[in-house]
Amino acid sequence: MKVTDLTGEIYEGMWNYEPPFPPFHLKPLPEVPWVKQKVYCEIFEGLHSQTGTYLETPAHFFGNENCYLLDEVPIEKLYQMPCSVLMVTPSSGQGRPCITAEMLENAPGASRLSKGSAILVGTGWGKHWKKEDYLENSPYFTYDAMHWLIEKKPFLLGSDFPRWENLAHPQNFFSEFYRANILMLAPVIHLEQLNSPQVLLTVLPLRVPGTSCAPCRAVAVEN
Repeated sequence: MKVTDLTGEIYEGMWNYEPPFPPFHLKPLPEVPWVKQKVYCEIFEGLHSQTGTYLETPAHFFGNENCYLLDEVPIEKLYQMPCSVLMVTPSSGQGRPCITAEMLENAPGASRLSKGSAILVGTGWGKHWKKEDYLENSPYFTYDAMHWLIEKKPFLLGSDFPRWENLAHPQNFFSEFYRANILMLAPVIHLEQLNSPQVLLTVLPLRVPGTSCAPCRAVAVEN
């Protein structure tokens, strides 16, 4: 059995979505006056629901009052999900590398996708996690690629790159994606280290009521 941690590190100075998303800072807890000995603890300043690797429900698009929230997703559905990993090589797009439906269709393991399982799309971009261009030059999905993925009716869709949309040349697929009631896992790392396109995926988000998404730990198991 091989266990691979797919979770990106959270650290001071890491990549982050643009303002108003706050940057992450790790700070020591001040001295605690109500205990005799010195204690050690850290404050996670600026931690938001899309810090690092996170899991998200369609409430991110429809609003918390109009959709189920993350803490309402049964934990047993997030444990050892059958998952297909589609490794592709993005091509030059409009300013950023893009992923097309043809690439996904020709990826190893694409013929074994099953309704209600998880799909992770890998490009090797996870290796850029600590590089300055991680967010700015991230690959993106073309409309036809996202349409192809939605048609497979996955329970969860994830990737090893952070920005699915091309903001300069919008593909305008998010309304269709969220209406398909698919959980989003993004971004992960280490997909290129997997030996098989079929794994068992476990995703455990922080248990925070009242939010559509939260940072999580994602792990793949190969038997």
